[in-house]
Amino acid sequence: MHWGSYTSYSLYFDGAHMTADQTEFLLAIAAYQKRFRRRFPTWLEALHVLHCLGYRKVAEPEPLSEPHPPKSEDDSPPGERPA
Repeated sequence: MHWGSYTSYSLYFDGAHMTADQTEFLLAIAAYQKRFRRRFPTWLEALHVLHCLGYRKVAEPEPLSEPHPPKSEDDSPPGERPA
């Protein structure tokens, strides 16, 4: 089976504002998908990609009572964004 594309995203569409770390991770996952022909990598494979990028656990774990993604400036409503 061959897929035309391993990814369903674009770095250049409106609303795709990502940090350098987010872009690096996204491209590393895309490279992993293409190299190993894995359309949907498992969480263990995603963790492996993170380790390959150099990510390591350096802080004590925190409880996840309500798992929400970290807030960024882009998450605030347009009228409340800093200039």
